[in-house]
Amino acid sequence: MGGVALASCAPQATPTTAPAAEKEAEPQVEAQPAPAEGVTLEFWAGWGHFARVWEDLQALDEFEELLGNNTVELKTAFGAEVLLTAVAGGTPPDAASNVAYLDYYARGVLLPVGDLVSLSSIIRKEGFLEGNWENGFWEGVQYGVPGIEGFVRYALCYNGRLVEAAGLDPDEPPTTWEECLEWHQKLTEFDSAGNLIRVGLDPYDAMGGSIDFANGFFASMSWGFDWFDEDAGSFNLANDMMAEAFEVMGEFYRIAGPDNMAAMRQVDGQGMWGGSINTEVQAMIIDGNWFPGLRANEKPEVAEHVRVNWAPVPSARKGAKVQGYGGHYILLFSDAQHPVEAFKIAEFVNTAAACEVIFTGLGFLPASRPALEKIDPTAYNGLEFFFRSLDEATDWHTPAGCPMTAYVQTQYTELREAVYRDEMTGSQAAEEFQRRCESEYKAAGFA
Repeated sequence: MGGVALASCAPQATPTTAPAAEKEAEPQVEAQPAPAEGVTLEFWAGWGHFARVWEDLQALDEFEELLGNNTVELKTAFGAEVLLTAVAGGTPPDAASNVAYLDYYARGVLLPVGDLVSLSSIIRKEGFLEGNWENGFWEGVQYGVPGIEGFVRYALCYNGRLVEAAGLDPDEPPTTWEECLEWHQKLTEFDSAGNLIRVGLDPYDAMGGSIDFANGFFASMSWGFDWFDEDAGSFNLANDMMAEAFEVMGEFYRIAGPDNMAAMRQVDGQGMWGGSINTEVQAMIIDGNWFPGLRANEKPEVAEHVRVNWAPVPSARKGAKVQGYGGHYILLFSDAQHPVEAFKIAEFVNTAAACEVIFTGLGFLPASRPALEKIDPTAYNGLEFFFRSLDEATDWHTPAGCPMTAYVQTQYTELREAVYRDEMTGSQAAEEFQRRCESEYKAAGFA
């Protein structure tokens, strides 16, 4: 299967403003040659494991060719508040990735990159998956350059060995939440004292529980409703489907025990986004295209048992094959010391050589069509599903353009815990979710 041929089948995003208006909307930015002695560029990338490939990336000829005498200082695994504080204080990094993109798009703190893109031989619209490209724009102005990771987002990934040991058939995976719950009950184990030994599925781990512009909101995708209307600036969270999602996903926590789940996460090496999968304390996870490659790099003895199938939907939607596109961007901060020079970082991470290093070391698939064309879909166990899903998905979604997505995620995390701890019902949580988001939207001046 050719990566680009399949990628071209993915749905197309609708730009906020017609492409013809983009150039007029952008302030002019004049590219300046870097000083001969070079400057120090600060690049913040939110993935902790990105540091693992940084030395190999810097060793590439393309790094020297594009960055010249400039030095790039990498910072990883920083908290969201750290970047917010730096931006508010007027001391942001020159470039950043894996952050709350839309929240920064909408706040006037980024350097428009349209003019820099127009001068680039590497960053070209036709060279990227269209949905990823268009989501780099806000109100007709381009602020984000796709980079580092950008491909399809959703699948149910599971450990076939653990499944088989529990008396289940790894060749017949669950496709509905109800079926997942049955597997979860059989896979979840306790010791004689009632302590959790293994959990079947944490539905809020990784992509199952995230709400962000890079990935979307899985509960809304699974239940089949749009949670935010960009044109109207309105929320749709106080509905029966959101209420049901709170209850159904919360049931997985009730079975395992909320305190047991919290205790598991506090153990070193048993965190979310793969930690507990690597230690085989967790058997299933809802995750994205990077899952097979990361497992192969971090825990090859677990990776050989990886199976991948469609992410779950309610029984009423049985047969729906849900998939979404999304990905990450390089942002340049206008108050930084050298944001224009930092555009070279965006160019570099989109070279074929850099994409290969990132894919080989982390399993991240890019949004770059030329780089995807070189990817072997069988390179990692389970990877082929993500390529195949481009043709087979029946229900496509794109991340909603809500300019306060980070706030929405915080409220979702708090309210879902209140539900699985039986402090409120799913209906009450959905109503409160709606109220909080509407109130904050007005307070932030977006209404």
